[in-house]
Amino acid sequence: MSFRLVTQTLSTSEKPNKAIIGIHGWTGDEYVFEPVAKLLKIKDAQWHFPRAPYKADSQKGNSWFGGNDKDGWEFDKTFDGMNNLLSKIQTSGYKNSNIFLIGFSQGACLAIDFALRLPFPIGGIIPIAGFIKFKTQLLNDATVESINTPILLMHGNKDEIIPIKAGRTASEILLERGHPIHFEKYDAPHKIPLNKMKMMGEFIDNPLKTIKMYNKNLIN
Repeated sequence: MSFRLVTQTLSTSEKPNKAIIGIHGWTGDEYVFEPVAKLLKIKDAQWHFPRAPYKADSQKGNSWFGGNDKDGWEFDKTFDGMNNLLSKIQTSGYKNSNIFLIGFSQGACLAIDFALRLPFPIGGIIPIAGFIKFKTQLLNDATVESINTPILLMHGNKDEIIPIKAGRTASEILLERGHPIHFEKYDAPHKIPLNKMKMMGEFIDNPLKTIKMYNKNLIN
């Protein structure tokens, strides 16, 4: 765990009791997630906005994964950096149950990949418009303990960049593992749904209660 990610922070109170890591998408940086955090208006939270360590193929912006399918993928810096950030948060006094990850697009992929490999459950993850690229490798590396991490999976049904089918597949994989999960589909393209901020806030406030409530609504 030698690599450290460039990270911005934002606190919503003088004594925050929740730590939230906002993980940007492909070509993003440590500033793009802050407006989302301000819209969510989570009380008593300390936000952490890390910057991906690899340059995107477009050479504009950053990427959580370096390389490509042909030459192979690099992610050591990303996982080292995320582990360092998580360790710093824990050392600051935050319980694992009060640590959350919110990721968009490529950041959603990282939220899933990272959280499932942790040797303990965390408060929850909210992957938005993401997918699971290497299913077999992830399931081989995923820990038994991480099954207890609640997941609010979200995907737009008009997404032309990452089709909602990818979200459904991820939902099936995570549900089969045994995670407490709710899959929320929303009427929008590849973007963070502003009209779902209330649900996201409820999840961070009480993950299991929120999952149970919205899954019940689906049945009814």
